[in-house]
Amino acid sequence: MKKIKRSEASDSSAIKVSKMIEQFAADYISMGETNEERQNYLNSACTAWNIAVLPEHARESALRHLAEEYERENPGIDDTDAYLQNMRTLIKEKVRMFPAANAVIVNAFLEQIDDKKVRISVVSTAQDK
Repeated sequence: MKKIKRSEASDSSAIKVSKMIEQFAADYISMGETNEERQNYLNSACTAWNIAVLPEHARESALRHLAEEYERENPGIDDTDAYLQNMRTLIKEKVRMFPAANAVIVNAFLEQIDDKKVRISVVSTAQDK
């Protein structure tokens, strides 16, 4: 399994969103056994990030909507509670590590650098405060 390195949290104003994603979600993304699975975990991490930049009072509503969408997209799967727990953990981790970062992630993808290295690339936009 290819690992995405996790580094320590740092000042969010000085680092790229892609590095922040690596820092707060590397272990989660690395749970994927294939690049396709890792991409799916990356997508979920970015969704959690985007929910985390919402005002706190709007997050639970966004999670309920996400659960409905998850169940619609994955009929017959009964792991919605586990999925939401993972999302809540990622949201808490983003807020803990990068409370001032408010960029919205538009797209993210894994780039294969060589046989052992994968890089995360993120397209984001600044959100008005």
